[in-house]
Amino acid sequence: MIHNLTIMKSIQRPTGVRYSVLAFVCSLSLLTYLDRICIMRARTDIQRDLDISDTLMGFIFSAFTLGYTIFEIPIGWMGDRWGSRVVLTRIVLGWSFFTALTGFVFRFHLDILPGLFIDAVVCLIAIRFCFGVGEAGAYPNITRIVGIWFPAPERGTAQGAVWMAARIGGAFAPLVLGRISSLIGWRWAFAVLGAVGVTWVAAFWWWFRDYPSQHPKVNLAERELIEEHQGVGHGGHSWPGFKPIFLNLSVWAMCWAGIWVCVGWYFYPTWQPKYLEERFGFKPDGWELEVLTGMPFLFGALGCIAGGRLSDILIRTSLGSRWGRAVIGLIGFFGAGACFVLATFANRAWEAVTLLCLAALLNDLAIPVLWASAAEVGGRFAGSISGVMNTAGGVGAILCPILIPIVLNWLPTGLETAFRWQIIFWGLACAWFLAALAWLIIDVNNPILSAVE
Repeated sequence: MIHNLTIMKSIQRPTGVRYSVLAFVCSLSLLTYLDRICIMRARTDIQRDLDISDTLMGFIFSAFTLGYTIFEIPIGWMGDRWGSRVVLTRIVLGWSFFTALTGFVFRFHLDILPGLFIDAVVCLIAIRFCFGVGEAGAYPNITRIVGIWFPAPERGTAQGAVWMAARIGGAFAPLVLGRISSLIGWRWAFAVLGAVGVTWVAAFWWWFRDYPSQHPKVNLAERELIEEHQGVGHGGHSWPGFKPIFLNLSVWAMCWAGIWVCVGWYFYPTWQPKYLEERFGFKPDGWELEVLTGMPFLFGALGCIAGGRLSDILIRTSLGSRWGRAVIGLIGFFGAGACFVLATFANRAWEAVTLLCLAALLNDLAIPVLWASAAEVGGRFAGSISGVMNTAGGVGAILCPILIPIVLNWLPTGLETAFRWQIIFWGLACAWFLAALAWLIIDVNNPILSAVE
């Protein structure tokens, strides 16, 4: 019998089921960004219809990331404990419901007690918070799936594809919501996006399995190819404990990078349109603004697939696993910061947009590498460690949308618009420079698994 299995392995070509798995998680990644960034395109309609100021809109933006951040670690752990199939099914249903509910908020004010009231802003903050809770754990569980279904030499490329899909979702979100809104209004556009999420859940639950050994279409050759370089074990794992996490410098460094890169990057899905409106006079509802605000995400998509692939190539060279990951991370984050410094000198729209696109591309060279590193440092606890890193990133994602309008309002009114945005851009550039420093410490050859065992 063993002899027959050996012969079978020698003549079998590995099936490609893992690439179908990748297609599923990429489609989910696209959907997450389509749903979360569509509010950027609807911002002016929401502010007009519900009479919301920029400062309050900043809190609405950040409500999503607050819910996302608080529940990131618990839902990442749930994936490690009960499997990503069950967890992703539940969270996609949850965020799809609250995506649809966003469009059903109308202007009102209801006094409950002296000093206590409910109005449209409170409702939107609550809904966006719950939407964030729904999306929490999506990427830790995607990272876990990639760790289980792909051998280590392919994980960087797979993570690159996942983040490329996310950026494509971000690129087309303004156009998609703009076109749907022009047909049925912005409120029903959110309902359509919610229905798309429910459709994805039905297909995913029917086809996906947590492990290659559970999927009927995976042959022995593909399973052994995956398991040859496997660092993520089967489910039912408990939380690794705080001590192994706190004692691992790579985890601290990844959290540091997560915080600062999110401070910089969350400018794109929140206040980028306002920058282009104020600095260069674009109309809020014009198709030009929809295209221009989507372009950095499209360039980011190219960066994602290139960064993951380049990193997978470099780890096979004399650089090894550690520096094969770190070199791409250093170039990406430092380069993004440098582009924002140069953008402070841009006097024409095409110059500014070009630099914003280049910054997005360079940033996204490093993002899939950061997530691949989290999977390798986390090992069989990849969902939990990815959740820890993304929770730290959530701190930056919360601060950015709130601080930008606060700083702009705090600056003296007599300052030129160009100078006001230069101050913002210098701050964002510094955030990326701080994120780049983390790659001097991150070492994928030092997993928490060694401390746990």
